[in-house]
Amino acid sequence: LVKIDPKSIGVGQYQHDVNQPRLKESLDQVVESCVNSVGINVNTASKHLLTYVSGLGPALAQNIVNFRAEKGAFHSRRQLMNVPRMGEKAFEQCAGFLRIREGEHPLDNTAVHPESYHIVEKMARDLGCSTEDLIQRADLRKQIDLRRYITDTVGLPTLTDILKELEKPGLDPRGEARAFEFANIKSIEDLHIGMVVPGIVTNVTNFGAFVDIGIKENGLVHISHLANRFVKNPADVVSLNQEVMVKVLEVDIKRGRVQLSMKEA
Repeated sequence: LVKIDPKSIGVGQYQHDVNQPRLKESLDQVVESCVNSVGINVNTASKHLLTYVSGLGPALAQNIVNFRAEKGAFHSRRQLMNVPRMGEKAFEQCAGFLRIREGEHPLDNTAVHPESYHIVEKMARDLGCSTEDLIQRADLRKQIDLRRYITDTVGLPTLTDILKELEKPGLDPRGEARAFEFANIKSIEDLHIGMVVPGIVTNVTNFGAFVDIGIKENGLVHISHLANRFVKNPADVVSLNQEVMVKVLEVDIKRGRVQLSMKEA
């Protein structure tokens, strides 16, 4: 999805009336936030995905891909410093979001930043175990008194985040996606009046809502057919990406138009 210009994803009837530079900036910020929240595998990520990692951008993202192609997979986060134009500042910003599975350091596959590795290593030494043992064993982590590791530059909130990451290293924070199933129809010719099918709202306008029912043409649910009551604003009844059941009212194959209703579905 990061290969798609966010502006190409419709967000409403008046999308193109919005200030386009500001829209792009806001959409890019959201994508960057999502990418950084999840983290990415630096050995498999595309240039497009790497571009959205904090501290990188198109040029450094391409350099990482080129370096990977020439030298092979990264084995440690520190190797990123060998990438052309990767300075200390860029490394500081991006390192915590780039994951290396089965790398030289067990923390390279976590959200723990390299600048905090020494904290985890000290915790492990104090418990007489390895960093890897600390990650794998809950009984060891329960013995950690975070207050012992508070300093002028590292507070309890940071230490709490580090410990949480050790409990679930590299865990993808996203929930399991549920696949939406359309009815078994392939084209507008398969529709007939009275048919009830599932759909997803793709656009909300001041006169109704457009619904994807699994064919090329989106169907229109006119505002008068959104509910069994008076509707002043369609946005009060439906929203983008909402799953709905609709009944086919009219099918105009020649003009490629489908009229739907949520009242009788």
